[in-house]
Amino acid sequence: MLNLSRYNPIGDEEKKAAMRVLDSGNLSAFIGAWGEGFYGGEEVKEFEKELADYFDVKHAVTFNSLTSGLIAAIGAIGIEPGDEVIVSPWTMSATATAIVVWGGIPVFVDIEKNFYGLDPSKVKQAITKHTKAILVTDIFGHGAQLDELEKISKQHNLKLIEDVAQAPGVKFKGKLCGKWGDIGGFSLNYHKHIHTGEGGFCITDDDELALKMKMIRNHAEASIVNSPLQDLKNMVGFNFRMGEIEAAIGREQLKKLPRLLKVNQEKALWFHDRLKDIKSIRLPKTDCDSSHAYYVFPIQLNFSKQDGFLKLLEKEQLPGLVARYVNVHRLPMFKNKVAFGRGYPWNMAHREIDYKIGICPVAEDLNDHSFIGLLISMYDMNEKEVNLLCDIFEQALESALNEA
Repeated sequence: MLNLSRYNPIGDEEKKAAMRVLDSGNLSAFIGAWGEGFYGGEEVKEFEKELADYFDVKHAVTFNSLTSGLIAAIGAIGIEPGDEVIVSPWTMSATATAIVVWGGIPVFVDIEKNFYGLDPSKVKQAITKHTKAILVTDIFGHGAQLDELEKISKQHNLKLIEDVAQAPGVKFKGKLCGKWGDIGGFSLNYHKHIHTGEGGFCITDDDELALKMKMIRNHAEASIVNSPLQDLKNMVGFNFRMGEIEAAIGREQLKKLPRLLKVNQEKALWFHDRLKDIKSIRLPKTDCDSSHAYYVFPIQLNFSKQDGFLKLLEKEQLPGLVARYVNVHRLPMFKNKVAFGRGYPWNMAHREIDYKIGICPVAEDLNDHSFIGLLISMYDMNEKEVNLLCDIFEQALESALNEA
């Protein structure tokens, strides 16, 4: 068994930053009311400024997770019960659940095979008069077809939200992921490229959306009193606030993002160079003028023996490195349309919404038959270790093909 070290980007800089906060005694400075304390403590405010500068946007809003950030983003754009939001079936469940929180109806649309993002042609077909937004995921570390999705959203006067949890700091066609839509959301969860243990943030150039997200983050129903915001829609508040220690760590992590991305990209290049001549698999692509963060190194098998291949890899004691993605529309909540009781929010839908198997054939086929993801971002690896992993991969592949 090859013993790999877990990826750990935390160093002395983060330790000193955390101690700076501990020594101050100010672990949080948020107050759930308009006025002093509404925007949080100094570390949070400085982190948000540094994030806005890094992404060259007007606003960055931090949260205790990207799940919270997506809930705030969906609330901020004004989603109401029965409104439809187009979303990918191949994403983390929270992406779709953030829609349900506000009574919105997730409409799952199939993906394309190159970058595993929403298929723009299928998105066009799914738009109805009840569609209010598109929530696109830049899955595995590469942007979806964001240029096409941006055009579609503008043509139909829809809001576009990007879930960039797995693709921080990379570009699609020369433009940073997270900046194609109205709001871009990023994760700082412990197994992301940079992290604060738990945490997340959203970026936007829209003043009102930024303020609404900050309201929802911090007890909106109370903090809106005496604030300049008059729109009461979705001003239901939560405590989605980031603490000062997490913000201080995040400030140090942000400085490391370009270097850490390059390290992960180098690992991916080693895998690609070693596996590129194997005809029975398809390796990840990168669009012209785009970059890839390789949160996952996605591989498609050109044969239908995925389960057998996975078992062979697990036999080699590599289960922690290999992953499959579950189609979100197959999860019990969506399949049975049971969330808050009495059929809500689907009883508010303007038409029949069906989440049956077959609605997203590309995503379903990949999930059931031909997709393997290598979690290369979660482990530190040198070139020698990558070659040893590729040896195991090739041996398992040969055995699976012989059984096919």
